[in-house]
Amino acid sequence: MHNLTPFPGTSLTEIFLSNPKSFSDADTAISHLKAGELILVNSKHLAGDSAQRIIDYLAGSVQSLDGQFTEVGNGVYLFSPPTIPTQKFSSPPSKK
Repeated sequence: MHNLTPFPGTSLTEIFLSNPKSFSDADTAISHLKAGELILVNSKHLAGDSAQRIIDYLAGSVQSLDGQFTEVGNGVYLFSPPTIPTQKFSSPPSKK
């Protein structure tokens, strides 16, 4: 694997994986977002009300930073800083 060539102008970006149990954990995730890292949050283990409050808190924070967020799975969300744009991709319907 020594034949890989880096692309000019690209940088390595870390993805912070979070399974928040409290708002303190959400604050830690926001710190990573401010540092330019992607945040992948799994809220499936939280009770409904707590999960919604924490996701709303993270969503508001990322929006105030001009970042983006999207649900990538059932209860799993991707939050990105403004320096890392994200795009949704959906496959065209299969022809039968």
